[in-house]
Amino acid sequence: MFNAKNIDELIRKGLKDEIFPGAAISIGDKNGELFRAAYGLRQILPHELPLEGNTLFDVASLTKLFTSLIALKLIQDNRLNLSDTLSKFFDAPSDKSAITIQHLMTHTSGIAAHEHVYNLVEKPSDTAAFILNMELLNTPGKAVVYSCLGYILLGKICEMLGGNTIDNLAKQWLFKPMELDSAAYNPSNKHTFAATEFDATTDKWLCGVVHDENARFLDGISGNAGIFANIEDMARFAMMLTNKGVIEGKVIIEKGLFEEAIKNLTPHCPEGRGLGFEVKSGVLISCGNNFSVGSYGHTGFTGTSLWVDIETGLYVVLLTNRVHPTRDNAKHIPFRRELHDLCAAEYRRSVEV
Repeated sequence: MFNAKNIDELIRKGLKDEIFPGAAISIGDKNGELFRAAYGLRQILPHELPLEGNTLFDVASLTKLFTSLIALKLIQDNRLNLSDTLSKFFDAPSDKSAITIQHLMTHTSGIAAHEHVYNLVEKPSDTAAFILNMELLNTPGKAVVYSCLGYILLGKICEMLGGNTIDNLAKQWLFKPMELDSAAYNPSNKHTFAATEFDATTDKWLCGVVHDENARFLDGISGNAGIFANIEDMARFAMMLTNKGVIEGKVIIEKGLFEEAIKNLTPHCPEGRGLGFEVKSGVLISCGNNFSVGSYGHTGFTGTSLWVDIETGLYVVLLTNRVHPTRDNAKHIPFRRELHDLCAAEYRRSVEV
């Protein structure tokens, strides 16, 4: 039997140490959920509000996993190829014309990690052209540079080929088939939300409004960030991931394609990357030491993470609002590794009994 006592104690210690105001966690494997709990506060300023089990979190860059699956569905339907270049979709300058979909999905495009696009262009429709005219950091394919800007472009390409906005594609192709009832871009205010930072432009705390500034500039709908979800829905999403594209008999992504997506396609780089997934390659990353080499997942700037152990099928979803009241807090980085080490150890102990 899986014993979550030590995990529960560690998260409560995280609250006490002010690593985050609130957290929700789900732990499970291919057969189902083993543990779920919610802790702490969804908001501490301007006044305290308790975190509830159905509280929605800004999942930040976990959005990129959903964008990746939309791209994979387009590949599955022969509407997109990994070898397709940016020049097929945009009026791309010569230095970027050979960047491929695989480069975007493995973060090897050479496009910069981030830029304050929201302060540098007049309107959202100018965003892709601005990114395409930025100077490359390195030759495409040479190095992994995690790029939110690259995923903004990927989202735009998905919209072109899917014939709809990325939020509607996510709803039709992912949220509805997986029965993710809370997951949404720009969610309605009928939900409770985990607050993030203070927005000086509106003189309000961000609550149900996307934290990422570029995604906010893009009306909350972007390939790099924007999705909100509760722990129940993210646990269902993780269940699909650990079952390699299938949930309750529904095929979201064909198994063969999914298995290609979680391979380490950047063995020449220190950082392992699949098609949208971070892949453990031996270096110390957010899933710690005890997850197997080849495990796959992702993290989000707001304090979210989702990891699946490639050997055991164990998944761990952690949702926090560590950026509330401020992003000037990196204590979640060692905490996250400790948590995953503990989860993996407890899981192995439970299956050995």
